[in-house]
Amino acid sequence: MRNLTLLPIAGLVCLIVGFATGSASADQISENKAQCASFGFREGTDAFAKCVMQLSLRQGRRHPPDRDTLIQQYRDLSMARRGDGRYPVCNATMMENELDTYNNKWVGPNCQMAPD
Repeated sequence: MRNLTLLPIAGLVCLIVGFATGSASADQISENKAQCASFGFREGTDAFAKCVMQLSLRQGRRHPPDRDTLIQQYRDLSMARRGDGRYPVCNATMMENELDTYNNKWVGPNCQMAPD
């Protein structure tokens, strides 16, 4: 009877893990479940669900964002810093910068976007 009461909780945790990891494949989730089982957690328990969730979240942090997402993040940072004298204007000589082809300007994590 106890397993039946934990079933909705485990389902909810799996759903949250699915949303948190975004593109987590079924194979990766199966590997996470197998790893948690090898740690001694029993499937259907809260501890097992928490283990799977934590492994999935760690893997999500390990994968860097794709290039478009990275440029969008840099664009937002660089635009927010416009006019702030503490940051240099983004240019091609800064190794971490990327060319934003939408605005045709350089953007980066530690600089401001050039004025129009």
